[in-house]
Amino acid sequence: MKKYLIYIAILSALLTSCDNYVDIQTEGKLIPKETINYRYLLQGASTFNSTYNLVDVASDDIVMRDDHANYFNRYFSGSAYYKPYLETYKWADQIIPVGERDSDMNSLYASLYTCNVIINEVMTSTNGTDAERLAIKGEAQVHRAFIFLTLVNVFGKAYDPATASTDLGIPLLTVPTVTENITRASVKEVYDQIVKDLTEAIASGLKPVNRSRSIWFPSKASAYGLLARTNLYMGNYAEALQNAESALALQNTLLNLEDYQNAGDYGWPRTFDDPENMLAKESMAYMYSPTLLSLSDELLDSFDTKDLRYQLYTRSINAMTYGSLTQGRAYCKELLSGDGRNAGPTVPEMYVIKAECEARAGNAATAMATINTLRKKRFKAAEYTDLTAADANDALVKVLAERRKELMGRAGFRWADLKRLNKDPRFAKTITHKYLTETFTIEPDGNRYQFPFAAIYFDYAPDLQQNN
Repeated sequence: MKKYLIYIAILSALLTSCDNYVDIQTEGKLIPKETINYRYLLQGASTFNSTYNLVDVASDDIVMRDDHANYFNRYFSGSAYYKPYLETYKWADQIIPVGERDSDMNSLYASLYTCNVIINEVMTSTNGTDAERLAIKGEAQVHRAFIFLTLVNVFGKAYDPATASTDLGIPLLTVPTVTENITRASVKEVYDQIVKDLTEAIASGLKPVNRSRSIWFPSKASAYGLLARTNLYMGNYAEALQNAESALALQNTLLNLEDYQNAGDYGWPRTFDDPENMLAKESMAYMYSPTLLSLSDELLDSFDTKDLRYQLYTRSINAMTYGSLTQGRAYCKELLSGDGRNAGPTVPEMYVIKAECEARAGNAATAMATINTLRKKRFKAAEYTDLTAADANDALVKVLAERRKELMGRAGFRWADLKRLNKDPRFAKTITHKYLTETFTIEPDGNRYQFPFAAIYFDYAPDLQQNN
């Protein structure tokens, strides 16, 4: 009798079964071994439309001001649902309450299970062409790469070529069954798998670009985009530049924010209408949580007040809570579009990756031209002025500041940047969070940059090594 792991309950229970899921015939005309059925497995957008929601709260973009903290302490401190937000903000040794599962992790591994079913079986399916099967596999590989990249940046260390082969990453599950004890692969092994999946996906026959309701399906542009993000996090700047340029060659439309300054709430393009989106991976957890996501003064003060990202994407919490809270400003794009925050690759992300890599290559003028292409769409034309840089180092500083503003509050970008930039003395920083009368600090090399796994998983996976 073999042990099988169903990822929807990943690390929570090993189920015993003699039957593989493919022995179960789908009701009606669908037979699991037919190619079209693997296409149908990819049709469920909600299955793949997940990311790791807690991670933004840990970054230096977020503060819990006194009125927020008092409100939270009064109404939510005893809630098992909300407690992980506070524990994340405190960089606690235990974030998920004892006995509770990590819902974000479970959602991602549930998606991973479906990906692995498709990747491992679609090429031997029936009643389909080789081109159809390969493209389906490629889409699943993009989804899988996103899952691995998201999780390794939450639970693993930032990629360092000198230590990646020994640094602990995540359980690297690439088949829909597990017959051995669950352990953590190295950071290098995880990144190698991500690069392999995306490289193969790019060559698999994906559509160049997906638009409208198809934005939840991976495209060639989105595969290049995720590969650019991956190589950036690895410090492979030449490769990241090439990937970003390849993505932009396929999709490069930017919203001109001046065109939407009077659109009002729910008048902005939704996720599937936004031409900037290459692949939808929505974070819904923060849509109605302004008390948790007050933006830090450091971030807010970095904006020119004429910047439409400041004017339109942030709003006073007093207005957002109808006077219940008065301090600070919060990210509010959800109120404009009615949708969650997209953590998938986007056109703006490709511009900031391109500009950063150009600056790191010593090409200050090119880097500033790239970042100004983006910035021009973030100001009224009459109020816009190009950024300039004295040299490549100055260009890098300014590009990273623009990156932070452009990608603020969206499912982990700032947290991943803190981790990778902490390895550079120019950008390493100590972060302090205050909650009521308590103060919490995390150093650039702090162990809490790696989230702890929920305690419940060790009941079923004793060989899973906890982060210190």
